[in-house]
Amino acid sequence: MKKLLLLALAAFVFSCSDSELFIEPQEDISVAYLEVEKPVSIDQVFTVVDEQPIYPGGIDAWHNHLLTNLTYPEKAKEKGVEGNVYLSFVVDKTGELRDFKVMRGIGAGCDEEALRVLMESEKWVPGKQQGEPVSASMQLRIAFKLSEGDKGPSSISVEEEEEIVEN
Repeated sequence: MKKLLLLALAAFVFSCSDSELFIEPQEDISVAYLEVEKPVSIDQVFTVVDEQPIYPGGIDAWHNHLLTNLTYPEKAKEKGVEGNVYLSFVVDKTGELRDFKVMRGIGAGCDEEALRVLMESEKWVPGKQQGEPVSASMQLRIAFKLSEGDKGPSSISVEEEEEIVEN
């Protein structure tokens, strides 16, 4: 049996030509490398950029926008709902906002109110990659906290968050 197996193996090795045993590369390796290094797509949305998008006037102006435009939903007041609403959106290279999504909400109208205020904000200053404006994804947190006596929000805060990854 061993002789038969060795004989079959020897027949296979000697029946193959050199061209079947060695595969020559079809392309120059440097060309293949250059094809991988394509320019950035104009529609690409970055998650990390050299300069983050920002609300015109900075974070203080954004807080002022929230404090003057955000209202605590009556339903949330009645139920005593407090917590953080996490939003994601894209600031495109012209500063327009799009692709809004509630990543994690608290309900009782707070999610919708946080989205409304974000959607009604003016154009943002777009993010930059290598000095050029690009579309960038953003995430932020809006905290809803009732004041004593349930008269409205005593604290509404926003933080720029790093990318939230949910598996």
